[in-house]
Amino acid sequence: MDRGTLPQAVALLLAICSLSPTSLAETVHCDLQPVDPEVTYITSQVTNGCVAQVTNAALEVHILFLEFSKEVSTLDLTLQTSRQNGTQPREVLLVLSVSKNVFLKFQAPGVPVRLAYNPNLIFFQEPPGVNTTQLPSFTTKSQLLKWADTEGPIASAAELNEPKSILLRLDQALREPSTCSLEAHKDMGHTLEWSPHTQASVRGCRLEGVAGHKEAHILRVLPGPESWPRTVTVKVELSCASGDPEAVLILQGPPYVSWLIDANHTMQIWTTGKYSFKIFPEGNISGYDLPDTTQGLLEEAQRLNASVVASFVELPLASFVSLRARSCGSGLQPSPTPVQTIPPREGCNQELLLSLIQPKCSDDVMTLVLKKDLISTLRCTIMNLTFWDSSCKAEDREDQLVLRSTYSKCGMKVTENVVSNEVVVNFLSSSSPQRKKVQCINMDSLSLQLGLYLSPHFLQTSNSIELGQQGFVQVSVSPSIPELTIQLDSCQLNLGPDMEIVELIQSQAAKSSCVSLMSPSPGGDMRFSFLLRGHMVPMPTTGILSCTVALRPRTWSLEVHRTVSMRLNIVSPGLHDKGLVLPAVLGITFGAFLIGALLTAALWYIYLHTRHPSKREPVVAVAAPASSESSSTNHSIGSTQSTPCSTSSMA
Repeated sequence: MDRGTLPQAVALLLAICSLSPTSLAETVHCDLQPVDPEVTYITSQVTNGCVAQVTNAALEVHILFLEFSKEVSTLDLTLQTSRQNGTQPREVLLVLSVSKNVFLKFQAPGVPVRLAYNPNLIFFQEPPGVNTTQLPSFTTKSQLLKWADTEGPIASAAELNEPKSILLRLDQALREPSTCSLEAHKDMGHTLEWSPHTQASVRGCRLEGVAGHKEAHILRVLPGPESWPRTVTVKVELSCASGDPEAVLILQGPPYVSWLIDANHTMQIWTTGKYSFKIFPEGNISGYDLPDTTQGLLEEAQRLNASVVASFVELPLASFVSLRARSCGSGLQPSPTPVQTIPPREGCNQELLLSLIQPKCSDDVMTLVLKKDLISTLRCTIMNLTFWDSSCKAEDREDQLVLRSTYSKCGMKVTENVVSNEVVVNFLSSSSPQRKKVQCINMDSLSLQLGLYLSPHFLQTSNSIELGQQGFVQVSVSPSIPELTIQLDSCQLNLGPDMEIVELIQSQAAKSSCVSLMSPSPGGDMRFSFLLRGHMVPMPTTGILSCTVALRPRTWSLEVHRTVSMRLNIVSPGLHDKGLVLPAVLGITFGAFLIGALLTAALWYIYLHTRHPSKREPVVAVAAPASSESSSTNHSIGSTQSTPCSTSSMA
């Protein structure tokens, strides 16, 4: 056995051979006060949440409501999926609703995801590398949920307070309902796990009347909303300046919880349920019946001859708990009132502050604003904020620093469509200034063109389209600006007040099987095709085709949306090339029937007045040609098929 596994093996032996607790009936005197051990944890329990099983959908929606108390917070967000049978994961729309500024580190390897968020509040540590869209402004959670439901079926939603890291798994929740309805204190199970920014409250005390130097670490996991079997991994790291004191680890939780212990220190183990050690995960050991109250657990520590409760913590039902104690029980003073260790003050987060410097461009002016409360929250002191030309300094206003300049001053570099400069920040905590490049793009110079074509060769534009005909659409933006990312966000066809609007493209995806996204043109123009259904009631004569384009400069995350429209003439198919339209067919059919009937009556009249009275021959019925044509025409009407390319009523 190597040296690394020796302490854990000794811990296992101590756990198996633990002495029975001594019988001490006296009341425990222990004044719990904050102490310095650090306890962090990962849990799947959220303030409000839901999980749903989504089937037969090309896109699924996940929503995160994130509440923060600080003006600026950091968050690690990871999306994870497992490919089953080599199939591609379905597309995901992830909606992020935040209350304060967030500096986001985002990862979604192999996931076709689109982010909807507020770019004024969320800033990325590095470009996310996925499609993004600006989240509309909502005042309530119900409004956001209603909007998200129109984008696609909601697979999960969760409300989290002060999250530090989030892992969202996109595998299907097979045992969940088909709809997502928020529940208080929801256990998200395998779907979502997260850890909070705030550390758990850790308290400790000295136990009166107990001699020796044995210390106890007590962890109590509270019951969750659902009682299904689970394992809690507990990692204990003790680094004691006075050597390795005798210690006991007391773990109390619901009966359906088992424990997997990873300790770097020889400890006596006292738990509810079953437990095992990381070096021997298959060796489950039965635990004991422990009280589920604070006083009862303190008495248990006293019965185990502990003189110090080095840490006592209560947590929601977690999947992983980490306990780190640097000073062990020696940090407690002989007085019943322990000394609280004050954590060292963190330095200025310069990287995060620089990410908050985002230019606003309008009327040939570049403006940058930094709120003073954000600077204070990040523990930064700014000595100077200027453009590349150091004579252009920020204006110190009541609650913010404002740096602004026209495009012709302060060292601005002006090209045909892009204006760039450099922001220089001098921090008190740094000997050298920090620099950040900023850009403005002249959006007013951009022109959008929308063209309809009747062939996939895109040679000749048209302002008319026939019912049942396929149309090809091209959206162009000029001039071409390499610093600008352009995406076709949505397109729709409005056929008038008596018809429902036909959604062609929504959230950069085809809305129905009658719409196909095409490869861009050699010049980068966006293209798609759609099939206009052949029979509608009432029959439209005009329509408005409109498309919205999302424009985003590569240097910052703020999107600008522009819409371009064109008027279309809707033409009914002509008799010469597309067959007979329905009113004409009905008119011809009725006329042919009437002529045939009159002709038959005339022949019958002639026959009755000209035949010889002694001869009565049987009458032979002969179908008139017009009747035959009518029959054929009726068959043609009955077999006419309409395409499922609209939500409008069919004839």
